[in-house]
Amino acid sequence: MPGFIKPTTLVRKAEVAVRQAVGAPVPADPRRGYTDTMEVISPQLLIGYKKQPSAQHYPSDTMKSAAAEATRLAARIVRKANDEFAGIMMLRRKESALMQDVLDKHFGLIAGDTAGGYLKDNIVDKKFSFRAVAEKDRRWVLEKIRQNMLSLSFHLNTGVYLIDIDASRRDIKVGADFNPATASQNEEAYVGHTKTKYDATSWRATNWKAVTNSISGFRKGEMHVSFEMLENYSPISYARVIIHEATHKYLCTADEAYAHENTYGTLSLTQALNNADSYAWAAVSLYCGAVKMGSPNDVNPDWAQCS
Repeated sequence: MPGFIKPTTLVRKAEVAVRQAVGAPVPADPRRGYTDTMEVISPQLLIGYKKQPSAQHYPSDTMKSAAAEATRLAARIVRKANDEFAGIMMLRRKESALMQDVLDKHFGLIAGDTAGGYLKDNIVDKKFSFRAVAEKDRRWVLEKIRQNMLSLSFHLNTGVYLIDIDASRRDIKVGADFNPATASQNEEAYVGHTKTKYDATSWRATNWKAVTNSISGFRKGEMHVSFEMLENYSPISYARVIIHEATHKYLCTADEAYAHENTYGTLSLTQALNNADSYAWAAVSLYCGAVKMGSPNDVNPDWAQCS
Protein backbone atom coordinates (compact mmCIF):
# COMPACT_ATOMS: atom_id res chain seq x y z
CA MET A 1 0.00 0.00 0.00
CA PRO A 2 1.40 3.46 -0.89
CA GLY A 3 2.47 5.68 1.97
CA PHE A 4 0.19 8.46 3.16
CA ILE A 5 0.86 11.71 4.99
CA LYS A 6 0.64 11.48 8.77
CA PRO A 7 -2.58 13.04 10.13
CA THR A 8 -0.61 15.38 12.40
CA THR A 9 1.39 16.61 9.42
CA LEU A 10 -1.82 17.21 7.43
CA VAL A 11 -3.37 19.18 10.29
CA ARG A 12 -0.27 21.34 10.63
CA LYS A 13 -0.13 22.03 6.90
CA ALA A 14 -3.81 22.98 6.89
CA GLU A 15 -3.33 25.34 9.84
CA VAL A 16 -0.36 27.03 8.19
CA ALA A 17 -2.24 27.40 4.90
CA VAL A 18 -5.27 28.99 6.57
CA ARG A 19 -3.18 31.42 8.63
CA GLN A 20 -1.16 32.45 5.59
CA ALA A 21 -4.33 32.94 3.56
CA VAL A 22 -5.80 35.36 6.12
CA GLY A 23 -2.51 37.04 6.90
CA ALA A 24 -2.36 35.73 10.47
CA PRO A 25 0.97 34.92 12.15
CA VAL A 26 2.07 31.28 12.04
CA PRO A 27 3.12 30.09 15.52
CA ALA A 28 5.84 27.51 16.07
CA ASP A 29 4.66 23.92 15.82
CA PRO A 30 4.25 22.63 19.42
CA ARG A 31 4.33 19.01 18.18
CA ARG A 32 7.12 19.30 15.66
CA GLY A 33 8.23 15.87 14.48
CA TYR A 34 10.66 14.39 12.01
CA THR A 35 8.58 11.68 10.34
CA ASP A 36 5.81 12.74 7.98
CA THR A 37 4.68 9.54 6.23
CA MET A 38 2.88 6.40 7.36
CA GLU A 39 2.53 3.16 5.43
CA VAL A 40 0.63 -0.05 6.04
CA ILE A 41 3.12 -2.83 5.32
CA SER A 42 0.94 -5.75 6.38
CA PRO A 43 -2.29 -6.30 8.32
CA GLN A 44 -0.04 -6.44 11.40
CA LEU A 45 2.41 -3.60 10.74
CA LEU A 46 2.14 0.16 10.27
CA ILE A 47 5.37 2.13 9.89
CA GLY A 48 6.26 5.80 10.12
CA TYR A 49 9.17 7.47 8.35
CA LYS A 50 10.44 10.65 6.71
CA LYS A 51 9.60 10.61 3.01
CA GLN A 52 12.75 11.03 0.94
CA PRO A 53 13.11 11.95 -2.75
CA SER A 54 11.89 9.08 -4.90
CA ALA A 55 15.37 8.56 -6.33
CA GLN A 56 16.62 7.49 -2.88
CA HIS A 57 13.98 4.79 -2.59
CA TYR A 58 14.09 4.95 1.20
CA PRO A 59 13.04 3.02 3.17
CA SER A 60 13.78 0.21 0.73
CA ASP A 61 11.48 -2.71 0.01
CA THR A 62 13.99 -4.95 1.77
CA MET A 63 13.78 -2.84 4.93
CA LYS A 64 9.99 -3.01 4.85
CA SER A 65 9.97 -6.76 4.27
CA ALA A 66 12.43 -7.32 7.13
CA ALA A 67 10.28 -5.28 9.51
CA ALA A 68 7.12 -7.13 8.46
CA GLU A 69 8.71 -10.57 8.93
CA ALA A 70 10.17 -9.61 12.31
CA THR A 71 6.82 -8.28 13.49
CA ARG A 72 5.05 -11.51 12.52
CA LEU A 73 7.75 -13.56 14.22
CA ALA A 74 7.70 -11.44 17.39
CA ALA A 75 3.96 -12.05 17.72
CA ARG A 76 4.44 -15.79 17.20
CA ILE A 77 7.31 -15.99 19.71
CA VAL A 78 5.40 -14.26 22.49
CA ARG A 79 2.25 -16.24 21.73
CA LYS A 80 4.27 -19.42 22.19
CA ALA A 81 5.77 -18.14 25.45
CA ASN A 82 2.32 -17.18 26.74
CA ASP A 83 1.01 -20.66 25.92
CA GLU A 84 3.86 -22.25 27.89
CA PHE A 85 3.14 -20.20 31.00
CA ALA A 86 -0.63 -20.62 30.62
CA GLY A 87 -0.22 -24.39 30.45
CA ILE A 88 1.53 -24.37 33.82
CA MET A 89 -0.67 -21.83 35.55
CA MET A 90 -4.09 -22.70 34.13
CA LEU A 91 -3.79 -26.36 33.19
CA ARG A 92 -1.47 -27.35 36.07
CA ARG A 93 1.12 -28.80 33.71
CA LYS A 94 4.50 -29.60 35.21
CA GLU A 95 7.38 -27.23 34.53
CA SER A 96 9.64 -28.61 31.84
CA ALA A 97 13.40 -28.71 32.30
CA LEU A 98 13.60 -25.94 29.69
CA MET A 99 11.15 -23.74 31.60
CA GLN A 100 13.13 -24.18 34.80
CA ASP A 101 16.35 -23.24 33.00
CA VAL A 102 14.71 -20.20 31.40
CA LEU A 103 13.36 -18.99 34.75
CA ASP A 104 16.79 -19.54 36.30
CA LYS A 105 18.82 -17.75 33.62
CA HIS A 106 16.48 -14.91 32.71
CA PHE A 107 14.56 -14.16 35.91
CA GLY A 108 16.89 -15.45 38.63
CA LEU A 109 14.11 -17.75 39.81
CA ILE A 110 16.19 -20.68 41.04
CA ALA A 111 14.33 -23.67 42.45
CA GLY A 112 14.46 -23.64 46.24
CA ASP A 113 15.84 -20.10 46.45
CA THR A 114 13.45 -17.68 48.19
CA ALA A 115 15.24 -14.61 46.77
CA GLY A 116 16.48 -13.49 50.16
CA GLY A 117 13.15 -14.14 51.84
CA TYR A 118 11.16 -12.25 49.19
CA LEU A 119 9.22 -15.46 48.45
CA LYS A 120 7.51 -17.63 51.03
CA ASP A 121 8.78 -20.69 49.18
CA ASN A 122 10.10 -21.67 45.77
CA ILE A 123 8.83 -25.18 45.08
CA VAL A 124 8.67 -26.48 41.52
CA ASP A 125 5.27 -28.03 40.64
CA LYS A 126 3.89 -27.18 44.05
CA LYS A 127 0.71 -29.07 44.91
CA PHE A 128 -2.50 -27.09 44.76
CA SER A 129 -3.75 -25.65 48.01
CA PHE A 130 -6.41 -23.02 48.66
CA ARG A 131 -4.21 -21.61 51.42
CA ALA A 132 -1.38 -21.08 48.95
CA VAL A 133 -3.47 -19.08 46.48
CA ALA A 134 -2.54 -15.75 48.10
CA GLU A 135 1.04 -16.71 48.93
CA LYS A 136 4.01 -15.02 47.31
CA ASP A 137 5.65 -18.19 46.04
CA ARG A 138 7.07 -19.59 42.78
CA ARG A 139 3.64 -19.84 41.16
CA TRP A 140 2.98 -16.22 42.10
CA VAL A 141 6.09 -15.25 40.09
CA LEU A 142 5.06 -17.43 37.14
CA GLU A 143 1.62 -15.83 37.17
CA LYS A 144 3.13 -12.33 37.02
CA ILE A 145 5.24 -13.36 34.03
CA ARG A 146 2.24 -15.06 32.39
CA GLN A 147 0.12 -11.93 32.70
CA ASN A 148 2.88 -9.83 31.15
CA MET A 149 3.42 -12.30 28.32
CA LEU A 150 -0.34 -12.31 27.70
CA SER A 151 -0.38 -8.51 27.49
CA LEU A 152 2.56 -8.54 25.07
CA SER A 153 0.93 -11.24 22.98
CA PHE A 154 -2.30 -9.25 22.75
CA HIS A 155 -0.55 -6.08 21.59
CA LEU A 156 1.89 -7.73 19.19
CA ASN A 157 -0.79 -9.91 17.62
CA THR A 158 -3.27 -7.08 17.10
CA GLY A 159 -0.87 -4.71 15.35
CA VAL A 160 2.42 -2.87 15.69
CA TYR A 161 3.44 0.68 14.84
CA LEU A 162 7.17 1.14 14.22
CA ILE A 163 8.81 4.52 13.61
CA ASP A 164 12.11 4.70 11.77
CA ILE A 165 15.06 6.09 13.75
CA ASP A 166 16.76 7.19 10.50
CA ALA A 167 19.90 8.16 12.42
CA SER A 168 21.91 9.38 9.42
CA ARG A 169 19.24 11.95 8.42
CA ARG A 170 17.10 12.76 11.46
CA ASP A 171 17.38 16.47 12.20
CA ILE A 172 14.54 16.64 14.73
CA LYS A 173 14.45 14.55 17.89
CA VAL A 174 11.94 14.87 20.74
CA GLY A 175 10.65 18.04 19.09
CA ALA A 176 14.02 19.80 19.08
CA ASP A 177 16.66 20.43 16.42
CA PHE A 178 19.15 17.58 16.21
CA ASN A 179 22.42 17.18 14.33
CA PRO A 180 22.42 13.78 12.59
CA ALA A 181 26.22 13.90 12.46
CA THR A 182 26.24 13.34 16.22
CA ALA A 183 23.78 10.42 16.14
CA SER A 184 24.90 7.04 17.40
CA GLN A 185 25.09 4.48 14.64
CA ASN A 186 24.68 1.64 17.17
CA GLU A 187 21.18 2.59 18.27
CA GLU A 188 18.93 -0.36 17.48
CA ALA A 189 15.70 0.92 18.96
CA TYR A 190 14.07 2.96 21.70
CA VAL A 191 10.77 3.81 23.35
CA GLY A 192 10.37 7.06 25.21
CA HIS A 193 13.55 7.61 27.22
CA THR A 194 14.90 4.07 26.88
CA LYS A 195 17.54 3.33 24.25
CA THR A 196 18.94 -0.01 23.16
CA LYS A 197 22.46 -0.27 21.79
CA TYR A 198 24.67 -3.28 21.51
CA ASP A 199 27.75 -1.96 23.27
CA ALA A 200 28.21 -3.13 26.85
CA THR A 201 28.14 0.33 28.45
CA SER A 202 24.98 1.79 26.93
CA TRP A 203 22.03 0.87 29.14
CA ARG A 204 20.38 3.64 31.10
CA ALA A 205 17.47 4.10 33.47
CA THR A 206 13.93 4.56 32.23
CA ASN A 207 11.93 7.71 32.95
CA TRP A 208 8.30 6.85 32.22
CA LYS A 209 5.34 9.15 32.43
CA ALA A 210 2.62 8.43 34.96
CA VAL A 211 0.77 5.63 33.18
CA THR A 212 1.47 2.21 34.63
CA ASN A 213 -1.28 -0.12 33.40
CA SER A 214 -0.46 -2.59 30.65
CA ILE A 215 -3.74 -2.15 28.74
CA SER A 216 -2.96 1.18 27.13
CA GLY A 217 0.25 2.20 25.44
CA PHE A 218 -0.62 5.88 25.31
CA ARG A 219 1.88 8.38 26.77
CA LYS A 220 4.56 5.73 27.06
CA GLY A 221 6.13 6.59 23.72
CA GLU A 222 6.10 4.80 20.41
CA MET A 223 8.50 2.07 19.34
CA HIS A 224 11.33 3.45 17.22
CA VAL A 225 13.62 1.07 15.33
CA SER A 226 16.49 1.55 12.92
CA PHE A 227 15.18 0.22 9.62
CA GLU A 228 18.66 0.61 8.15
CA MET A 229 20.51 -1.21 10.94
CA LEU A 230 18.02 -4.00 11.63
CA GLU A 231 17.53 -4.79 7.95
CA ASN A 232 20.62 -7.01 8.15
CA TYR A 233 19.60 -8.85 11.32
CA SER A 234 18.20 -12.35 11.23
CA PRO A 235 14.39 -12.30 11.57
CA ILE A 236 14.53 -13.70 15.10
CA SER A 237 17.09 -11.12 16.25
CA TYR A 238 14.92 -8.35 14.79
CA ALA A 239 11.89 -9.90 16.50
CA ARG A 240 13.72 -9.98 19.84
CA VAL A 241 14.39 -6.24 19.55
CA ILE A 242 10.69 -5.60 18.89
CA ILE A 243 9.68 -7.73 21.90
CA HIS A 244 12.20 -5.87 24.08
CA GLU A 245 10.78 -2.50 23.06
CA ALA A 246 7.20 -3.72 23.40
CA THR A 247 7.85 -4.54 27.07
CA HIS A 248 8.96 -0.92 27.56
CA LYS A 249 5.85 0.41 25.87
CA TYR A 250 3.22 -1.88 27.32
CA LEU A 251 4.74 -3.16 30.58
CA CYS A 252 6.77 -0.08 31.56
CA THR A 253 9.87 -2.21 32.05
CA ALA A 254 13.32 -0.71 32.54
CA ASP A 255 16.73 -1.65 31.21
CA GLU A 256 18.09 -3.03 34.46
CA ALA A 257 20.71 -4.92 32.43
CA TYR A 258 21.12 -6.41 28.98
CA ALA A 259 21.62 -10.15 28.58
CA HIS A 260 25.09 -9.63 27.11
CA GLU A 261 26.28 -7.70 30.17
CA ASN A 262 28.05 -9.25 33.13
CA THR A 263 25.52 -7.64 35.47
CA TYR A 264 22.62 -9.57 33.88
CA GLY A 265 23.24 -12.66 36.00
CA THR A 266 23.38 -10.60 39.19
CA LEU A 267 19.89 -9.07 38.90
CA SER A 268 17.56 -9.71 41.79
CA LEU A 269 14.21 -11.36 41.15
CA THR A 270 12.38 -8.04 41.44
CA GLN A 271 14.82 -6.38 39.04
CA ALA A 272 14.52 -9.22 36.52
CA LEU A 273 10.72 -9.00 36.63
CA ASN A 274 11.08 -5.37 35.56
CA ASN A 275 13.80 -5.97 32.96
CA ALA A 276 13.00 -5.78 29.25
CA ASP A 277 15.72 -8.19 28.11
CA SER A 278 14.55 -10.82 30.61
CA TYR A 279 11.18 -11.10 28.86
CA ALA A 280 12.60 -10.84 25.34
CA TRP A 281 15.24 -13.53 25.80
CA ALA A 282 12.95 -15.78 27.87
CA ALA A 283 10.38 -15.71 25.06
CA VAL A 284 13.04 -16.44 22.42
CA SER A 285 14.40 -19.30 24.54
CA LEU A 286 10.98 -20.94 24.89
CA TYR A 287 10.39 -20.52 21.17
CA CYS A 288 13.76 -22.01 20.25
CA GLY A 289 13.52 -24.87 22.73
CA ALA A 290 16.83 -24.01 24.41
CA VAL A 291 18.13 -21.26 26.67
CA LYS A 292 19.35 -18.38 24.52
CA MET A 293 21.02 -15.14 25.58
CA GLY A 294 23.68 -12.66 24.58
CA SER A 295 27.23 -13.17 25.76
CA PRO A 296 29.52 -10.67 27.53
CA ASN A 297 32.27 -11.94 25.24
CA ASP A 298 30.26 -11.27 22.10
CA VAL A 299 28.51 -7.94 21.66
CA ASN A 300 27.48 -8.61 18.06
CA PRO A 301 23.81 -7.62 18.12
CA ASP A 302 22.71 -10.34 15.70
CA TRP A 303 23.23 -13.34 17.96
CA ALA A 304 22.48 -16.69 16.34
CA GLN A 305 19.39 -17.90 18.18
CA CYS A 306 17.51 -20.47 16.13
CA SER A 307 15.92 -20.82 12.72
